[in-house]
Amino acid sequence: MEVQRIRRLVLASVAAAIALALAGELLVRALGRRPIYERDEALGWRPRANLAAELTARDQTGNDYAVHYATGPHGFRAFGDTAGSRMRVLFIGDSFTADPSTSNDEAYFGVVRSQLPVEVFAVGGSGYGTLQELLLARETVDTVKPDVFVLQYCPNDLSDNSHGLESLVSHARNQKNLRPYLVGDAIVFRLAKRHPYRLLYEHSRLFRKLDVELMKLEFRLDDPARRPELDSEAIATQRAAAIAVTTDLMSRLAAAMPRQARLLTFSCDTSNPAEAQTWKPIARAAGFEAHPSVSERVEAAERGGEVVRLVDDVHWNRLGNRIAGEELARVIAERGSQP
Repeated sequence: MEVQRIRRLVLASVAAAIALALAGELLVRALGRRPIYERDEALGWRPRANLAAELTARDQTGNDYAVHYATGPHGFRAFGDTAGSRMRVLFIGDSFTADPSTSNDEAYFGVVRSQLPVEVFAVGGSGYGTLQELLLARETVDTVKPDVFVLQYCPNDLSDNSHGLESLVSHARNQKNLRPYLVGDAIVFRLAKRHPYRLLYEHSRLFRKLDVELMKLEFRLDDPARRPELDSEAIATQRAAAIAVTTDLMSRLAAAMPRQARLLTFSCDTSNPAEAQTWKPIARAAGFEAHPSVSERVEAAERGGEVVRLVDDVHWNRLGNRIAGEELARVIAERGSQP
């Protein structure tokens, strides 16, 4: 009798847990907005196509402003005329390009479009590494046929391109567990397709929300002074390998573009001189023009007291995007706006 009572208690507890999880899943789906990214077999995740949403962003001072976020074909935030004769500029990047920090017209690429007689194409994904940007470029280059290609870079692209380095320095489980990596000439994923984490992340919005909140907590509690020292030799080894992989990937990106295309890159952050001095040689070795002036202008405005970032203290707000877009327009116009 005692065994049966325990069995019934266990079954009742399991049933209650399942019911609670289902209720939580339904609640998250009912109250949350539709995700702007979806699972993708090749990229890990990609921006949803043909999506429109009215959102709100908050800057560093706590001021809220409206954001009209929209995607067109293949998840592009800007998709110009492919039949016209004007110069075509293709932007590919990570969250600084793809996330709803501003309305599309107020994003840096929208500012370029407003200031130059060019056709603008812009796409990317939050947390993307250079491999994902390369795969995205290969999907679209034959349609867009850009005269100018602009790669938006961030210093964390090095770790995004190397699972070894990312495992040591990043809390972003939902990126390193889902993204592809280039290993030699092979594209590999860290987790198998049927791994429980990937299945739960794909099918459960409740799991995704809980995982994101846990990562935020881990990031806030991560005090380098408290944690055991990382093996500096291991970090240096992985970083050297990440630099080599990133150079290879950017070279492949350059090779994927039309032969006559002008290749530009800018970084989202040049405040760390060591990181900037790492990025510029990588870019030049791959055949890109490196333009640190884009983020340097944003950072100069910030030092002057301007509010240029969101409440996360990382991503650019409307003003930050405007400053970056104006500088990019100047850089692109250096050689004229005719193809």
